[in-house]
Amino acid sequence: MKVVSLLLDGAGDRTYDELGGVTPLEYASTPNLDEIAKMSACGLMMPLEEGVSLGTDLAHYLLFGYALDSYPNRAVIDAIGESVAIDKETLVLRASFAYVKQDDSGYMIQSRFTDGLTKMEIDQLIDSINCELGGYSFQCVHSYDSHCFILVKSIEGAVSSAVSDSDPFYAPQYVMRVEPFEVDTDDAAETAEVINAFLKRTHDLLNSHRITLNRQTKGLEPGNFILTKWAGKLTDCPSFFEQNGMHGTLIGKSKLLKGVSAYMGLTYQGYNDFGQAVKMALDSESDYVHLHTKAPDEASHKKSPFLKVKALEEIDKDIKPLLSFDGLLVVTADHSTPCSGEMIHSGESVPFMARGTYVRKDRVKAFNEMDCAQGALRLTASSYMKYIQNATDRGQLYHLRTGRIRRNFRPVEVNKL
Repeated sequence: MKVVSLLLDGAGDRTYDELGGVTPLEYASTPNLDEIAKMSACGLMMPLEEGVSLGTDLAHYLLFGYALDSYPNRAVIDAIGESVAIDKETLVLRASFAYVKQDDSGYMIQSRFTDGLTKMEIDQLIDSINCELGGYSFQCVHSYDSHCFILVKSIEGAVSSAVSDSDPFYAPQYVMRVEPFEVDTDDAAETAEVINAFLKRTHDLLNSHRITLNRQTKGLEPGNFILTKWAGKLTDCPSFFEQNGMHGTLIGKSKLLKGVSAYMGLTYQGYNDFGQAVKMALDSESDYVHLHTKAPDEASHKKSPFLKVKALEEIDKDIKPLLSFDGLLVVTADHSTPCSGEMIHSGESVPFMARGTYVRKDRVKAFNEMDCAQGALRLTASSYMKYIQNATDRGQLYHLRTGRIRRNFRPVEVNKL
């Protein structure tokens, strides 16, 4: 049985007075989503645990059945999605050119992303900071706008990915000292210290660079610091087929999801128009089709509940063809994205529904957080694929040992005697 999973990125939310005390999903007119709900098993899904907010990358990693402790971190996924050459010996840091002012306490961030740097300016700044330092090599690779990657290699030994961020993510704030992260090992301590030395050296070079001085004379923001985050190293990953017993396609619109797909061995298909993407999902011959739209998340980041309502209503119009799909149709979100406050994403549960031949229907009549809370299901992202395997009649007995690892599905292929 074919699966189409409609993933409404960031669709979950909080309640707002300006919407009459309901969430954007409750307020929006979504007749097609509600029609699906009437034929579905509904409930709530917690991406990880109550109060813990996730990014799209990690949420998808968990949704696709992979263990939390095996996640390589977002910098690796971003690098893969942007076709940056990395290997297992390379520490990958996501980074950005930033503007800081140094005082007696440290480096106070004025802007996390230097605005208006040209490609020519960035190329010249990068040439000045690539170096070897303390037995490590540092290479900066431009990504887009003020964003880049820092690739770190140890010339003699190993480099650790268990290091913290220098970017506090929320401003105004000081640049953070890089520290060993949740470990107490010599290699993590050494890696952290050499990154701190690199950051200070880089600031000194960038602060006196002629491009920085020239921008300051013109009243433009200088890029005089490199902020780093999301340290990770490339690791082996079972393919989506090996992990879940289905051939998968991800239909999306971002380099991040392209990286997720490449890392897991999913077929990636990009689209321009969401209505076109719905047709692509229905036409796909894959066993599992993940149809992703970021529109609710993008609207939420503008901190306007009414913009999010509009985005949800436009999605609802485009998904009408899914009503006639006769496989397993799953609709959910990867996380909640609030239209208020300072949090980027938030830790509330998200609505979930599944319609198909082997689904036990409940009495829910509308797709939103509060109505789905009356449904029969309570899931986490780590049980998402298990639910799908069961609901497509692919499941197998827990005690069976069909190969080297435990599977929740009947294998299509086996190692023959």
